[in-house]
Amino acid sequence: MSSASSKKNQASQPQSVPFLRDSAPERTAIRACGIKLDISRQRISAADFEGLLKFVEKKGLLEAHRAMVQGATVNQGEHRQALHTSLRAFSAEAPRYDEVLAERKRLFDFAQRVRDGRWRGCRGDRITDVINIGIGGSEMGPRAVWHALRTANPDLRLHFLASVDGVLLERILSVCNPRSTLVVVSSKSFTTRETQVNATAVDQWLLDNGIVGADRSRHMVVVSANPEAADIMCLPPENRFRLWNWVGGRFSVWSSIGLPVVLALGTEAFTEFLMGANEMDRHSVSAAEGENIPVLLAMMEYWNATKMGITSHCLLPYDERLRVIVPWLQQLEMESLGKTHGPDGHPVEGNTGLEVWGANGNEGQHSFYQWLRDGTGRTSIDLVWSEMPGHRYAEHYRVLLANARAQAEALVMRGPESPFFNAVSTIVLDAVTPRRLGALMAMYEHKTTMLGHLFGLNPFDQPGVELGKRLSRSAERGLDPKKALAEASAS
Repeated sequence: MSSASSKKNQASQPQSVPFLRDSAPERTAIRACGIKLDISRQRISAADFEGLLKFVEKKGLLEAHRAMVQGATVNQGEHRQALHTSLRAFSAEAPRYDEVLAERKRLFDFAQRVRDGRWRGCRGDRITDVINIGIGGSEMGPRAVWHALRTANPDLRLHFLASVDGVLLERILSVCNPRSTLVVVSSKSFTTRETQVNATAVDQWLLDNGIVGADRSRHMVVVSANPEAADIMCLPPENRFRLWNWVGGRFSVWSSIGLPVVLALGTEAFTEFLMGANEMDRHSVSAAEGENIPVLLAMMEYWNATKMGITSHCLLPYDERLRVIVPWLQQLEMESLGKTHGPDGHPVEGNTGLEVWGANGNEGQHSFYQWLRDGTGRTSIDLVWSEMPGHRYAEHYRVLLANARAQAEALVMRGPESPFFNAVSTIVLDAVTPRRLGALMAMYEHKTTMLGHLFGLNPFDQPGVELGKRLSRSAERGLDPKKALAEASAS
């Protein structure tokens, strides 16, 4: 091994990995917006923590964050603002507030008419099922919210058709009655291939069941930034709900992309969801760095990536309602931060975004915790739980809570000299309500965009995704669909 390689290997094997709580217990727990963040199990000394705070201040992290919220052009690659915070604003001071409020009113009015039965299917049937056709940001956010807040027996059933897989299509259509089904086709550009194929198939299902011509407008709406989206689906203009180019798909659940959730949960619950996010927005721009939950999360992940040699971040919710937050966060962080070049095209130095993965925490204990606990790796971990259960089974909650608290300790019990370690944060909600869920998801959004600033990346574009789309289209042009299906059936 060369001298340079040896020094690099030694640098990646820290000889001492103290806990923050060992030397600065007063700096480890912050409460805001019904959320308590505890970073006491992070691997950083008090002196390094203070140095990291000064670094973040010098980098102008809060100033950059406030500029984004106020409408600066922060998506340099596409020369756009990133105003997802305006989507959950309740003050005219927010950029674009008037147009956001107007569209929110349209959205709420439509949802209320569906929910109270004024909007019915073309034969007078009350809407019982909603199929959301969309993929990526047009599906993950709404699905995460729905899974978290749905009741055991909802008035409206939501179905998410994302993958262009006929198995999923058949399973959804088989449990829906076309006469009582509303289809929401969501795509920012309205050029996403998977969404086009699925929308065509579901439209054919409606046609096959006698829903043709003007009757289709009672069973299908579109959500898009493309002004031609309604025309493309042969729908009247009023059947299109607006999205804007200054909203990134993975930041769009607060917009008309959230229509399926508004339909299923109601306008009051969705308003609470927006209010919780807005509360976190206000905390993120007003709290000092050392008392700012998103800033602290971004700081710790930056430290772990650049100083601790950690390349993996694991999210472990000890609450069934938060299970789908894992893939939502995976897209949010990995699509935003999975880059090697800055906005100027030059490569960045060192590690950037971490690999994000995870699962229901209690189930994970019996699956991959052995690797987390004793394997030869280093992992950043968020353990999340709620102080209030979402059910009436006291013994279940007692056991679940005991597991969460125990694992927060067990996952860091390797000894200070071990080259293999975990860095753990706990995130505790006082309850899983629409308001708290909004705050939690906004918290992770802010953490992600702040990390973009610290890493020197543009967190609002996705060039790798766009490349994959172009290559898929090229590959598709070379495939005869009937021939491919016949060959697959014969094999």
